[in-house]
Amino acid sequence: MPTLTVYPLSFAGGLHIGGQGGKLEESGVTLPADTLFAALVDAHRRSGGDPQALAAPFVAVPPDPPFLLTSAFPYAGAVRFYPMPVDLTRLVTPETLRARTKALRRVRYLSEGLLRQALDGEMLDGWLFPEEQLAEPQTGAALQGGQFWLKVDEIGRLPGDMQRKEGQRHALPMLPVATTARVPRVTVDRLSHSSTIYHVGRTTFAAGCGLWFGVHWRDRERRIEGSPLTYAEAVAQALAMLADDGLGGERTAGYGAFRLGAPAAMNLPDPVDGHPAWLLSRYHPASVGELAGLRVAQAAYQLVKVGGWLRSYDYPAVRRRRLTLLGEGS
Repeated sequence: MPTLTVYPLSFAGGLHIGGQGGKLEESGVTLPADTLFAALVDAHRRSGGDPQALAAPFVAVPPDPPFLLTSAFPYAGAVRFYPMPVDLTRLVTPETLRARTKALRRVRYLSEGLLRQALDGEMLDGWLFPEEQLAEPQTGAALQGGQFWLKVDEIGRLPGDMQRKEGQRHALPMLPVATTARVPRVTVDRLSHSSTIYHVGRTTFAAGCGLWFGVHWRDRERRIEGSPLTYAEAVAQALAMLADDGLGGERTAGYGAFRLGAPAAMNLPDPVDGHPAWLLSRYHPASVGELAGLRVAQAAYQLVKVGGWLRSYDYPAVRRRRLTLLGEGS
């Protein structure tokens, strides 16, 4: 059974996560695993380490990574959320899907309690939140206009400001977890001193909310070649640096700095051959078997085009090679 070490991050000043279009005024909520890994490598280099040695097991043929990363997803209090699967027929019956298509398409994240029931093969029809806006939820509830789906018995694990007693839980869909807004900024020309306004996307979280990511350690005590550090020590050192430096874009404006909470262990069921796998990170299929799996009739996935700019400690920023990856929830 895979064990994830869960790292919770809380962002006091918000953060900027670039989207697929590369527009500065847009910001996402999920921090992709590839962005997180790049930040860890960059922090390791800035602390005096060798990035080539750190990344060597990940790019070896065949790869032998000492750890695997999930993307960073939202949490609210003690409730962790996961990406909604692309194939909704894995969660609800066709009848429910026809009746509640709009509501289900609006959901972006589902809670860990619902995730575990789905992984056990249970259909989640009976756990849907009410269709009527003012109806009191009995089994399932929603947050942020239906974007976050959780069980009623998980409400007590939400932050104190979000918890509602019976008879007041119909207000839960009005409570935000993560809010994205456009923030005005001004740039001043060095020669003419004229000012130009522009906007930057910023994602902020409600009190007691933030992002979490998981690390599956395959060999945490392995030492980085040519370094006295183990991979576990290098990750801890990089996270300590990133807590001050920040994650994502617009870090010089104070975005992305976070407080790292106490790591916790979490177990997930073992994968089963011949059964679907649920991605908790973006993924680039490369082997013949993986590519063949995408052609199976039961496969369901979304494609994400990843581009933008690549910053390096040693070289000027360059445009990164554009890739097409499988998105989280595929």
